[in-house]
Amino acid sequence: MKKANMRLIDSLSPASGEYVNGTAIVGAVAIAVASMMGLSFLATPLTHAQNLGSPNFANPSEVRDRPKEKRLRAVIELTSGQYQIPNVGMENLRQFRGWDADQPKPNFGPEIAPGPTLRMRLGDLVEISFYNKVDDNLFPYTFDTSSPPGFSGFGCDQVGTSYPGVDKFPNCFHGSSTANLHFHGTHTSPDGVGDDVLVQVLPQVKQPDWTSTFKTMFDSGKIPQTWADMPKNYQTQQLQMIGVYDKQAAADAAKNNLKAPASLLQADLKMINAGQWPQYLMGAFPNFFEVPDYASGRFKMGQAPGTHWYHAHKHGSTSLHSLNGMSGAIIIESTQEGGYDQVIRKFYGWGDTYGDHEKVIFLQEYDTTLNAVRAGPNGKEQMLVNGKLSPTLTMRPGEVQLWRVVNATVGDTFVPLLSTLQAKGFVFKQTAQDGVQFSPANYSSQPFLSGQFPGGMTLSTGNRADLLVQAPPTAVGVVPVINNDGSNANVLFVNVTGEAVTQPNGPFPTVWAEMPKFLWDLPKPGPYDITNPGSPVKFQQISVQGELPHFMINNKQFEETGPVVDQCMPANGLQDWVLENYTTSAAHPFHIHVNPFQIIEIDTPTGLDTYSKYTPANNYIWQDVIAIPIANVDANNNVTPGRIIIRQTYPDFIGTFVLHCHILPHEDRGMMQLVRIVPAALYPMACQGNIPQHH
Repeated sequence: MKKANMRLIDSLSPASGEYVNGTAIVGAVAIAVASMMGLSFLATPLTHAQNLGSPNFANPSEVRDRPKEKRLRAVIELTSGQYQIPNVGMENLRQFRGWDADQPKPNFGPEIAPGPTLRMRLGDLVEISFYNKVDDNLFPYTFDTSSPPGFSGFGCDQVGTSYPGVDKFPNCFHGSSTANLHFHGTHTSPDGVGDDVLVQVLPQVKQPDWTSTFKTMFDSGKIPQTWADMPKNYQTQQLQMIGVYDKQAAADAAKNNLKAPASLLQADLKMINAGQWPQYLMGAFPNFFEVPDYASGRFKMGQAPGTHWYHAHKHGSTSLHSLNGMSGAIIIESTQEGGYDQVIRKFYGWGDTYGDHEKVIFLQEYDTTLNAVRAGPNGKEQMLVNGKLSPTLTMRPGEVQLWRVVNATVGDTFVPLLSTLQAKGFVFKQTAQDGVQFSPANYSSQPFLSGQFPGGMTLSTGNRADLLVQAPPTAVGVVPVINNDGSNANVLFVNVTGEAVTQPNGPFPTVWAEMPKFLWDLPKPGPYDITNPGSPVKFQQISVQGELPHFMINNKQFEETGPVVDQCMPANGLQDWVLENYTTSAAHPFHIHVNPFQIIEIDTPTGLDTYSKYTPANNYIWQDVIAIPIANVDANNNVTPGRIIIRQTYPDFIGTFVLHCHILPHEDRGMMQLVRIVPAALYPMACQGNIPQHH
């Protein structure tokens, strides 16, 4: 057995259990590393007007769809090695590297970067060959399964005598060389080769060449619906390789006087014999799905065009994978006259593509360790933009750009201090939230920028915002984009310089895109709609003096009582859910896969059983991540939870997936539930049974 993990956690906050900056540890270690490598940390924060040494802003690399073929075909390779972290130096990291499948593999350098932006259109087939080629000899290692009953300490990463402590498998940090892909914001099947986060692709440096196998499957245009539909050679070789892995894992365990981990092959065969998809695969996996186009008439709910993203979603390692930068942007464009992208580009005369008028601002934090996030020059968490530290974006006076902002951090909030830019003459117009366009009424009223929406322009981890930004009419030089989350960090600089640009039609569209029918306000559930027995969804944290806290939903951690579907909904159902936060340490961001939801009410506690309420009458905002306000606790320890009411429907797809807190260490440590959509005629009989185990 390879050496257990001794580096994952440097410090844990007993109060919250969230990852923390760990000043005594990170400050000393980071400065020592910097000194050895000839780098330096500034002793005082940068002044906000400076951008000394700031690199030029550049969008991430991109893989575009092929409009004539109506498909996007890409390779995404999970690789490992030494990569350069700005302000830190060379570190062992895992990275996503991707390219068009019909092009040669590029020569990638040692600089860190997000995975490639995947640009697709409604109606496209998305065909991704995902290869996990991580050399797990470079990293700490744990088994991917524990022995029955499953809720045990076996399989957790070890850090001296302090961790895992009270953490129990699977709700602990573990299995960080295993990975998969989650397509966050997509209305996609959660099973099989779609947005399946329950599949686990184990690392394999030397792999069979799957190029021809995957290409033949993709060329057919037929998306496999069952494991039996997969190419025969893939089925056969995968089960053989998983069997070999089992034998090696058992031999390694025996050498260390440990019991053999549970058989991955037997788990796979059990699911296959039940007509389900196997969870455990070696090295390679094809993601293959259609981007639903509502105009085709084949879907009850289409894909919302806009800004989305993808990231690894291996339970126990989502946070460490995020800190390694294993994520990238997804841009889905509309295709018809009057669509979201057509309205914007036609108004400005930008043609069929955005070109240099579009800026993808992908926010990440990088480190090799959890709970000890690298400090930036200002001593706070180092939030990078497209892998760069505080880059400078250039605009001409009067120019308008579309900024697509993605908060892909592990768990931090991005609160752009727009007043600093507005004071210099910048003007902003938000067009979408979480990849879903605003209704004409919300485009006019600007709920986030006007302060109507609680918290204003606050992007929790996982949130996205599309913003049209007009530069001042005259050159003003360099202006910082400051994160007003308490860090006061310069995340980005904007340099307004050069010859002025005149917008012939005005700064922003005056007639906004109509909402597609599937994005109209959902009606209130009626007496014949099945209500959800799992609501309220209560986010809870239990702390005991001297121990790490437990992160729970509805009084238990993920799979604490064994595999069970916690939330089950009938296909095409319509439900209101209540989300509640009983903790005072974090506004837990609720996220559910497959379908977005509408925000019906936000109740922010102001005292014992008293609230400040946000209750829009209509034009509800669509989101797929929403931070639940923190609880109020009075002097007598009476708790008034923060509360949100969401409305959602479940068309087009059935299957099993998850909801969770998007502060990823919370998810890794238990703040997650298993979710299933079943045919209405089989509700609730089909809710349980053949349940994927921990992942």
